[in-house]
Amino acid sequence: MFRPIGRLAGGCALAAVLFAPAFAQSTGDDIRKEIEELKRGQQELRKQIEELKALVQARPAASPAAPPATAGIPGKLFDLGSNPIRGADSAGLTLIEFSDYQ
Repeated sequence: MFRPIGRLAGGCALAAVLFAPAFAQSTGDDIRKEIEELKRGQQELRKQIEELKALVQARPAASPAAPPATAGIPGKLFDLGSNPIRGADSAGLTLIEFSDYQ
């Protein structure tokens, strides 16, 4: 009753021993191919980075941004058009902007 299972197990073990080197060789070749592809990809990325560096260095320096014309000018009038408002038309407004540049 157990003989067919024993023969099957023995046959599987024999096949594993005989074909293991072939599987190992193909796996090693596959790994080598993948490594070569990765190396080629890295070389291509390095070329692209060098091209980008050259483009950035060749670009003229940007001039500093001019402050808005209304910055720091007291008494600037804003035209609200026909928008509804509350309070007196001559009421003052102080606008403070908080920002965090990170």
